[in-house]
Amino acid sequence: MELSHKTRLQDFKTINPDKFKLIVNGREGLSGEETLRLGSYNALLKNSLPKEFQYYKADEETFESSHDAFQSAFPRGFAWEVLNVYSGPLVISFKFRHWGFFEGPFKGHAPTGEKVEFHGLGVLKMDESQRAEDVEIYYDPAELFGGLLKGPLISPSRSDSEDNTATVAAATHGCPFSK
Repeated sequence: MELSHKTRLQDFKTINPDKFKLIVNGREGLSGEETLRLGSYNALLKNSLPKEFQYYKADEETFESSHDAFQSAFPRGFAWEVLNVYSGPLVISFKFRHWGFFEGPFKGHAPTGEKVEFHGLGVLKMDESQRAEDVEIYYDPAELFGGLLKGPLISPSRSDSEDNTATVAAATHGCPFSK
């Protein structure tokens, strides 16, 4: 929550700003400042696939654009839920799911109204004050994007700045035989 709602690392209460690293799917760890600058979505979705195979191009997104994209797609929220905790402090291993209802457009794809979720595992290493020093997250991003790219493409004839409510409604609720 702090990563999405606070702008200064010094204001975080849950991490050790001097030692914090976010490690996703075995990639090189990002410092607290790097993670804050990129934003949580970009930090979690960054990958080294060739551009033509990337579902989401984290390197081309900003903190703001990434939050806009996911808040638009999940207007009721995109919850991070801890399902099981396997070990206790100071090294905590856990299973999680990240989920929400795909009710708004995402990167040109119409919403489906379906629940979109992905599951993963994490390891959180804490200092003596119980602030996070290392967070390792392991998951398959294809679980997320399978749900987000499932909706039909929204008509490219309308500009991104136009209100495309009618287009989205037609794409998600229109007659499949009239297309």
